[in-house]
Amino acid sequence: MTPLFGSGKLIDSETQDVESVATVYSLLARLWMQEIDVPLLTGMAEEPLLSALSQLGLSLPSESVEQLATEYCALFIGPKNALLPMQSVWQKTQLDSQSASSVAKFAELVGYVAPATALWDHLGVQLDLMSHLVSAARPRKKRDQQGNVADEVATAFFERHLNWPAPLLLATSQRARSPLYRSLAEITQQFLKMESIVRSSTSL
Repeated sequence: MTPLFGSGKLIDSETQDVESVATVYSLLARLWMQEIDVPLLTGMAEEPLLSALSQLGLSLPSESVEQLATEYCALFIGPKNALLPMQSVWQKTQLDSQSASSVAKFAELVGYVAPATALWDHLGVQLDLMSHLVSAARPRKKRDQQGNVADEVATAFFERHLNWPAPLLLATSQRARSPLYRSLAEITQQFLKMESIVRSSTSL
């Protein structure tokens, strides 16, 4: 698989390219949030998504929208043996409100409103919210007190709500039939590992 940061442009620990990191979070969020529809598939074949996908090592799916929707539902919705992409399910083996309430509190800080049908502790929502939290921060070289606080909030959210997906991502990469969803799981894992390293180093 193409290295996630083969070009070295998506994330740089020295310059902290906030816009690029936020874009990656947003794109991954959309792919985890719901099945691919025609508008998204069309957009994936055009700029700027085409370049973003290329940098991530994701290629355009060869399957039809219907096939991708079937795969998404089988993997993440059910009706049985679904890999529910919910933090509480993977941390506590059942849905609960504690993690969801925590995510909602972070969302209030940046005025983030989740999609109407989404649950707060869904991986897609958490990735999307992280995109907004990252956007509220500033590059390290231009950081003032407000930027420092925003970055601290983003790091706190990451540590509390994006430290759990590894088992889900491994199970997804093993079970997925579509190359798109296998790659999505692997790339999400790589990206979160990279972010963990960067955030650990900048918080010292």
